[in-house]
Amino acid sequence: MAAKSADIETGFDKSVDRIRDTVKTFAQSVGDSAAEGVGHLADQGADGVKTVAGQVPKVSHWIDDQVDAARDRVRAEPIKMMAIAAGVGALLGAVFLRR
Repeated sequence: MAAKSADIETGFDKSVDRIRDTVKTFAQSVGDSAAEGVGHLADQGADGVKTVAGQVPKVSHWIDDQVDAARDRVRAEPIKMMAIAAGVGALLGAVFLRR
């Protein structure tokens, strides 16, 4: 009876070892896949940052052009621009006072 009990324990130990090895292999496989996915996302993120950084000079130039255009309009029609600024200020003041 003791021999049969030892065989069962040995079989059980082997089964547990096989399950452990299977889980480790699965975890390693998932880890490798996850690492590949994260690496791919990191590459895409870096490419996106580089693209945005390449657009900064264009946006900066556009903003400078818009500021220059606004200055020209204010110099050409100062009273009209003051009236527009006062209207926008009154509108914003009314919005913020209601809260």
